[in-house]
Amino acid sequence: EPLYDACKSKLAGKKVALFGSYGWGDGEWMRNWVARMEESGAQVYGGEDAICMNEPDSEAEAKLEALGKELAAL
Repeated sequence: EPLYDACKSKLAGKKVALFGSYGWGDGEWMRNWVARMEESGAQVYGGEDAICMNEPDSEAEAKLEALGKELAAL
């Protein structure tokens, strides 16, 4: 949270990708994180796609690889 608070005023117009894993719930934190970044003016790539429960499985790895390729093409 302190890192986000320090950066949020500089996010407008920035291209960002969010990724992470979780151990409980349904990943709501990622939806909230995407919304907060977009509210700060950031252009979020991948949206909620780069998320997995616990460690990445083959589906999550494929989504992360696709996100990396999308970012590299920018």
